[in-house]
Amino acid sequence: MSLLCLGLLLATGTKGQVVVNFSPVVYGQSLDGLAYALIMNSTPGNLLAKVTIRVRQGSMNVVTVIMAPFQLHPGQNEINKSAYSTARFAFGNNNYGLMVSQTGRFLEGEYEYCFEVDVSESKDPRLPPVFENCFTHLLLPRTPLLLINPVDGDEICNRRPQFIWQPPMPLPADARFRLLLTEVKDRQDIVEAITYNPPIINQANIPGNTLFYPSNAPELKEGQKYAWQVTVYVAKTILTRSEVWTFIHKCQDPKREITPDSYRELKEVDGGDFYVADTWLRFSLNNPYAAGELNYSITAMDASGKTVKGLPNLKLAAGLNKYEIDLSEKNKFKVGREYMLSVQLADNRTLRLRFIYKNE
Repeated sequence: MSLLCLGLLLATGTKGQVVVNFSPVVYGQSLDGLAYALIMNSTPGNLLAKVTIRVRQGSMNVVTVIMAPFQLHPGQNEINKSAYSTARFAFGNNNYGLMVSQTGRFLEGEYEYCFEVDVSESKDPRLPPVFENCFTHLLLPRTPLLLINPVDGDEICNRRPQFIWQPPMPLPADARFRLLLTEVKDRQDIVEAITYNPPIINQANIPGNTLFYPSNAPELKEGQKYAWQVTVYVAKTILTRSEVWTFIHKCQDPKREITPDSYRELKEVDGGDFYVADTWLRFSLNNPYAAGELNYSITAMDASGKTVKGLPNLKLAAGLNKYEIDLSEKNKFKVGREYMLSVQLADNRTLRLRFIYKNE
């Protein structure tokens, strides 16, 4: 929410005006952000302008920034970076002013940001000497950007995993995310890897908090360690970055392969574990309810997220049940791909089993 205050803006006989545009939601959290205001000069010529920024919290002055004059060209202008870096900063004698003077960031609270543009040195009698725009914003502490999946340090078998993260809040409506994924070399620092190694995925303009593995990106390599990071930004301004997390792509684990006579028990919670199903999917579950039809599905754990169709109808008995499904029938399953088996019980509990299909 912004409150536009135009002082001396509509004086009689003027043929143009100066308007400041500022987004406190995006830039109002830090002292550096004040320099990202835009100044619109709708007059036909250049204006020599001296800009003063005043930030207040209630009746208290937080900071006043007084800049040296700089030229405003017709049209949209950015604040002159040299004028801002050499400006005089006067901080209020209160906790709010002390905090921003020490850290460069504003404490939470409701602020008023006023931008005064003094064009009196332009000596144009048709213009008022001063234009002012003010904006108010309730500044709340932004929660961190947190990565969720793949879990840091995990070993996964999915060659095209789904990436999930928790956005920071509050989040501007026009915010977008960028995801970077790189290989990590032996004994290489993960921050160095994410910064300097060629990216496998460099996906920008993501509107939500999830990304399916892009179809044009190469599949993950067996035994390779990877680093990934998410950045949130608005236009060209970075709001924050997540930590750098790593995971290893690993499928070749003989201890997880089942023997022909074993059955894997379905669990209510998917702990991220999996087993390799060689041609046959053998699983078991305990049904404490009446007999009936087995309500189950198998879904691909890749970008398609498709549910496998044409599965056999299975009966569900009371007590212990054991099942065998031939995965090689009609080429419904792709070798080396990861799938999720889900079974819905009568009490709406869902049992799950993650597996990799192999056919030797």
